Amino acid sequence: DYGEPVGIAATDVAQGWTAVVAGEETFPQQSVSTLWVALAVMQAVDKGKLELERSVVMLPQDRSVFYQPLASRIRGPKGLTISLAELLRHALIESDNAANDRLIRELGGAAVVTRAIADKRLEGLAVGGTERDVQTKTAGLTWRQEYGPTWIFKQARAELPDEVRDQALATYLANPPDGATPKGIVAALSQLKRGELLSPASTEFMLQLMGEARTGQMRLRAGLQPGWTL
Repeated sequence: DYGEPVGIAATDVAQGWTAVVAGEETFPQQSVSTLWVALAVMQAVDKGKLELERSVVMLPQDRSVFYQPLASRIRGPKGLTISLAELLRHALIESDNAANDRLIRELGGAAVVTRAIADKRLEGLAVGGTERDVQTKTAGLTWRQEYGPTWIFKQARAELPDEVRDQALATYLANPPDGATPKGIVAALSQLKRGELLSPASTEFMLQLMGEARTGQMRLRAGLQPGWTL
């Protein structure tokens, strides 16, 4: 109904065949890119560079944009103490932008995620930066700390001239920094499922988290028969 271009890819994980429609075209990922951040975190865990049990403190400057339930729990000078495992849970299950952005910073920046993708020889995938940087630029703004409370960011965006917002969105869609191909995404997911990207423990942990997501009940889930998992 939206009249937008659509790309689809489906792979048989065991047999290896792939069926695609516009499978090699690049589309914006938006929240799907949290998957590659999580992959980079688990790769760092496997290499002994990060520990899921380690706690970090989230302060007001760790707020992001749009959907970020954790932001409401950052209160007072002590902020919010939370483990990396819980940040992963919020990022993958709830698509919490503040959690995702903090994970990127714990890794050392989006470039580290890009290197992790390259290390695994995954193609057709990109992250582009933190959600707050990508989303503010897409809106025609530059990130400022006061945008942390979501309503302030939305207000600043609404005050921009329409032509500025339209041009910023058109620039993003023409070359999305978080772009990926359907073929690239499904290939990476298949390798993850087969245990080819991470250690057995990290693979199990990540797939378990992904399986706990309960969003989109009337989308892909609605077409699955009883006994299928997503």
